[in-house]
Amino acid sequence: MGYFIDDIASAGAATGLKDARGCAAGTSSAVALGHVEAALESMLSYFGDPLQALDEAARCDPGWAWPRVLKAALLLTLGEYEPARQAADELAAASQLSANPRERAHFAAARAAVQGEWETACDLWERLLVEHPRDVAALLFAHLFDFYRGDALNLRRRPERVLPQWSPELPLYGYVLGMHAFGLEEAGHYGQAEDRGRAALEVNRRDPWAIHAVTHVFEMQGRHEDGTRWLSGRAADWAIDNGFAFHNWFHAALFHLERMDTAAALSVYDEHLAPATDMALQRVDGTAILWRLKLLGMDVTGRFRRLRSFWHDRGPAAGFYAFNDVHSLLAHIGAGDEDGLADSRDSLLACMAMPESCGSSNRRMASQIGLPLARALAAYARKDFAGAAEGLLQVRDRAHGFGGSHAQRDILTLTLLDAALRSGQAALARHLLNERHEAKAGTALTGHWRQRIAAAA
Repeated sequence: MGYFIDDIASAGAATGLKDARGCAAGTSSAVALGHVEAALESMLSYFGDPLQALDEAARCDPGWAWPRVLKAALLLTLGEYEPARQAADELAAASQLSANPRERAHFAAARAAVQGEWETACDLWERLLVEHPRDVAALLFAHLFDFYRGDALNLRRRPERVLPQWSPELPLYGYVLGMHAFGLEEAGHYGQAEDRGRAALEVNRRDPWAIHAVTHVFEMQGRHEDGTRWLSGRAADWAIDNGFAFHNWFHAALFHLERMDTAAALSVYDEHLAPATDMALQRVDGTAILWRLKLLGMDVTGRFRRLRSFWHDRGPAAGFYAFNDVHSLLAHIGAGDEDGLADSRDSLLACMAMPESCGSSNRRMASQIGLPLARALAAYARKDFAGAAEGLLQVRDRAHGFGGSHAQRDILTLTLLDAALRSGQAALARHLLNERHEAKAGTALTGHWRQRIAAAA
């Protein structure tokens, strides 16, 4: 990138200013520090514009690197190429400015992430947390990249390692509880996750991440009616002017699908997910709902064609993050354009096989998980359902390694069920459906698949 951590001047350690949790700040401007505090809360709550707050902090103290480093790391958490390119520019500018040792360590972590070394970045943020367990920015960025890397162990353990150094009177404490709740859920500790998420909401009822963590518990336990009531009853706290609302709408659609109310799920898509296409995170959720509807026999080709136009099938945007690329391929397949599909499919596969715009983390995820999944889905598009089933079966159980949640990755199992039935493998489909019986034996969606299996057998 042309800059190094030693390029940042060591300054600001003796200013005496600290943030609201006792972390030293490398600025003498209390106003700039106030803008950073506002940005941190905005990052954690998804209310407001953290980028604007960070720009204001930089304007108040143009020589302070920290607002630019934070901005770079925040852009990186979007998980796509163009924001990562912008993050590199922010780090280049920050390299000429002053920072204290903690802020310099953040620069090193962000630099690793911008170079695509996500594991290294998480290791560096973890070192920060050892010395500064109340550094909420280090916790947030590591938590999000744990999610992108499929590291469920640290999704749970990383908040656990710092929580004893927090207390309820500290600002932003509730958000740490919310992160822990999500980590507990992804680790399968559903009762603890629900309790911890509800505790977070006692601190701050407008915490969409904590609302989201409890929502995941309902999803994993097959409590779709509870989940629908939970989201609708708290809609004022997450659905209005919130940057995370699109993902909670995704969960609302999943609850409708579990009761086989495809019309309601499609309505959620049309009203809340179809308009949200600016970020890959949003397009992933829209694609996932449409694909589930397609598997249930609904004709959503026209919607897929519109959504496909927002996905990229060529580098450098394609090939940046395998989880996104797999969903891009689903959108292209769902669009059903036979003339353009083969070209787009081949282009995406080529980008995943030889990515130009990513580092070692995504190269690993693409080679081990993303590319085999994409080849299986390409077989599905060619109506080679036996080949698709075999390919999905080989990768599905280790697909957590390219990120996403259990709820998101369930799309792979649903596609495998469909491919198995279409290729005459009713026994395999029945075998796979048994997994759902522990939590979801009585849902209408499970009943749908049971009926299809019975008809095929």
